[in-house]
Amino acid sequence: MANIRSFRGLRYSDRVRLDDCICPPYDIISDSERDQLYEKSEYNIIRVEYGKEFEGDNVQNNKFTRARKYLDEWIEKGILRFDEKESVYVIEQEFEVEGRQYKRTGLIALLELVGFEEGIVIPHEFTLSKPKQERLNLLRHTRANISSIFGLYEDKDFEVKRMLDGIKAKKEDISYNGIGTFERMWIVSDDGIIEALRKIFADRKIFIADGHHRYETALEYKKEMMQKENYNKDADYNYIMITLTALEDEGIVILPTHRVVLSADVEENIFVKRLKENFDIEKGDYEALKEKLAAYKKYAFVVYTYNKNFYLIKLKDPEKALQNIEGSKAYKNLDVVVLQKLVLNEILNISDEDILHQRNLKYTKSDRELINMVDGGGKYGFILNPTLVEELKEVSLSGEKMPQKSTYFYPKLMTGNVIFVHQS
Repeated sequence: MANIRSFRGLRYSDRVRLDDCICPPYDIISDSERDQLYEKSEYNIIRVEYGKEFEGDNVQNNKFTRARKYLDEWIEKGILRFDEKESVYVIEQEFEVEGRQYKRTGLIALLELVGFEEGIVIPHEFTLSKPKQERLNLLRHTRANISSIFGLYEDKDFEVKRMLDGIKAKKEDISYNGIGTFERMWIVSDDGIIEALRKIFADRKIFIADGHHRYETALEYKKEMMQKENYNKDADYNYIMITLTALEDEGIVILPTHRVVLSADVEENIFVKRLKENFDIEKGDYEALKEKLAAYKKYAFVVYTYNKNFYLIKLKDPEKALQNIEGSKAYKNLDVVVLQKLVLNEILNISDEDILHQRNLKYTKSDRELINMVDGGGKYGFILNPTLVEELKEVSLSGEKMPQKSTYFYPKLMTGNVIFVHQS
C-alpha cells in the first residue's frame, strides 16, 4: 500500500555545526524563539523554513524568495551538500520526560503522495487554510521539503524493528544535539536494505502524527505540477519526506494539550452546578487532584477557575453521558471530545467552529502556564490526560478527525538534519 523510496538528501556539511543550524518545526516557534535561532548561526535553517517578514517586502523580495536564495547560496558555498548516493536515513532521538529516559527510532524516506480517500495515508486532525497557503508558497519557491512530516505504522511482528536495530548496531554517521534531545543518524545507501524496506512497507498503512498541513499542501502542489507539465509518475513532486516510527516503539510519547477558556458568561457557581449533571466533582489541592487525575486515565479533568479554585471532575456514567454525541465509540471515548461536547459546548457555549479557529480559547502544554493564564485574566482552565496512541489509530481508522490539539507528540522532529529537494 505505502510506497516509500530513497533520495539524495541535502545535508549540512562539516563546515558548520549541525547543532547550530537545525530548528524545531515552524508551527511551534514563537517570534522570540525565531529571533534566537537567527542569532544562533547565519546558516540556521530557520531562514528557509520560517523566515522573517520585513517592511518593504514585495512580490520580488519576500520570505519565500529569500528562502530559495538562501538554499542556492548555501549549496554554492558548500554549506549544504547533496549525498552522493540515494539513501534512507535512520534516526534515533534520545530524550527525557518527567525523569524517565526514552529513545525513539525513525526511518526517514520519501512517501508517495496519495489522497486520503485511498486509505493508505490516514489523517487524524482538521487543517486550516492559512498555514496551508504559507506552506504552499514555500514549496513553490524552494521546490523542497525543508522539514519531515511524522508518520506511524504498525510493526506488530517487529519486522522493521529488527532491520533498523541491525543498522543501529553500527556506529552512527552523525550525532548532534536537538532541542531537548540527543540524536544519532545512520545513512543507509545499501540497495538490498532499501528494497527490503520498500517491500515491507508495501502492505502498511501510514498514520499521520504531525504534518497534516504539509501533507495536504504537497497534494495541492502535485496537482499544480500535473497541470503544468506531462505527468511523470517518478517525478519528485509525487513524494514527500517523512519520518516513520512504529506504533509499538517504546519511545512514542504523547503529551496532553491543556485548554484555557479566556472569557465566559457562566459564573463559577452555575458552572459547577451544571457540571454535576454529568460529572462527579471533588474540590481540593492541585497536586493531590493532579495525582488522582493521572490515576483515572480516562474521562477526568482538573479544572482551575478564575476564583482560584481547583476541581477534579470525573464522568459519572460514560454510556449515558455520551449517547447523544455523534460519532464512533472510539471518537466519543476521547477525553478531548468529552470535554469539548459536554463542557465547552454545552456549559460554556463555545462552538466547535470557535474551537477550530481558536477563538476565545488558548492551548498550552504546561499546567503552570495554564494557571498563570487564568490568573492573568482567563476564566477556566482544563488540565487533561494525554491521548493514547491506540486511540489515535482507532479514530483514524474509523475515518473521523479528532478535535484540534488532541495530540502532541514529543519530541518534535528537528528541521534541517535532512532536506529533500526536487530534482526531477
